[in-house]
Amino acid sequence: MTPTRRFMAEMQGLKAKGGDSLVSLLCRTVMMLLPLGVVPAMADTPSGPFSSGFGSYGGSLGPTGAPNPYDRIRPILDTGEAPVESSRFLEGFRLPLLTRIKVAEYFDDNVFYNDLNRRSSFVTVVNPTFLVPMRFGKHSLGASYSFRGSVYENASQNNFVDNYLNAFADLEFSHRAHLLLTGGASFAHNPIGTLFSQGNIVTLLRDPDQYEEQNAGAMFRYGANKAKGRIDLYFNFISRNYTNHLERTRQRDVDGYTMGGIFYYRFMPKTSALFELREIVSDYQFTPPGVPSLSSLQSHYLTGLTWEPTAKTTGSIKVGYLTKDFDDPARESQGMPTYEVALSWAPKSYSIFRLAAERTANEPVYSGASFARSQYYALSWNHGWLERLSSRLEVNRTEFNYVDSDIRNEGYGVFVGLFYKPRYWLTTGLNYFYNDRTSTQQQFDYSRNMVELSLQMNM
Repeated sequence: MTPTRRFMAEMQGLKAKGGDSLVSLLCRTVMMLLPLGVVPAMADTPSGPFSSGFGSYGGSLGPTGAPNPYDRIRPILDTGEAPVESSRFLEGFRLPLLTRIKVAEYFDDNVFYNDLNRRSSFVTVVNPTFLVPMRFGKHSLGASYSFRGSVYENASQNNFVDNYLNAFADLEFSHRAHLLLTGGASFAHNPIGTLFSQGNIVTLLRDPDQYEEQNAGAMFRYGANKAKGRIDLYFNFISRNYTNHLERTRQRDVDGYTMGGIFYYRFMPKTSALFELREIVSDYQFTPPGVPSLSSLQSHYLTGLTWEPTAKTTGSIKVGYLTKDFDDPARESQGMPTYEVALSWAPKSYSIFRLAAERTANEPVYSGASFARSQYYALSWNHGWLERLSSRLEVNRTEFNYVDSDIRNEGYGVFVGLFYKPRYWLTTGLNYFYNDRTSTQQQFDYSRNMVELSLQMNM
């Protein structure tokens, strides 16, 4: 029995299968919630938030956003979001909502991520989030709903509203035992020009690829914070199914499972050695006749060091080896060195530098490829200039080498953001993004400039 099928048999019991004004857009999206959005991101794999050690198929712990089952990179770029105050927890079942509303207007000079078919457009975005966090003694839980509606002045085929539901429970049984549960559902889309609609096909599409997605996760920690030894066990499930363009997207429907554990051994007051085993199953639901299946079992064997927060530094370094074993013998099993680095340094309390680097294996986004050997490097700087004025700067670089394909992509990005808070509940932002990608196939080349003006209200 193949690795994926063996795992699936064990897990079978767990699976249950034109230029509108800002005001008119807000009214229309709130009242109609039409299935119309775009997330500014690199076109290989749009970025998603991941928690370190919580599995490569992990979902967002925050109230918005959706995990990406094809992307195992953990970017540190904040994509222009204004700083968010920590959520206040409500004692018991009191229902007043915590609300965050972001409205933005931006200009994008390449909305389809394609230099051969460039199109520019102004874009209006409305992104409200409604969160109910509650606390019962040492236990915390909450639920949230968010949608992101976008209207393009000059590319109406990209108009969309993405909907996200999320829930979490943070259960502290004792000072040694801690359980985190998460779950969510998304009804969203991939912007035209990203993931499976890259290249010359952008001229043929009248709407983006749409999908429905469910995810659930659990992480159990045993061991006191100051104990010599501590262990984290985690499990995640995610299922993505596309609902249109099935002749092209049906073969991308996937169920993903991640399970693993990390053992920490404290040998200095603030420093621990770690050992991690992570297993990732990608179970593709449909394979065209005559095409080898992409279903696989990906194993990570990692060791490294982690530093607990001190006055100035925190972070972790992991190095190791990963193997990728395919169900179909027509696809050759592969192995490669891997590493994950996440470090932060705060020379002042109001100034933080972050460094991230990762080498891993991503699922393929191009036909014929088996997977991508991917590398990611990023450096960011957050600085508070005045009590109400702050800035954010990041530079990053990505490399994607697709196995069993002649496609090689290299790209880099720059983000600059300036944020001002005229009121404690209101943040204004002026952001600039630049992305550039060079590919061995010209149809995948692009450069992109985006300037955004945003308002974010935290209530």
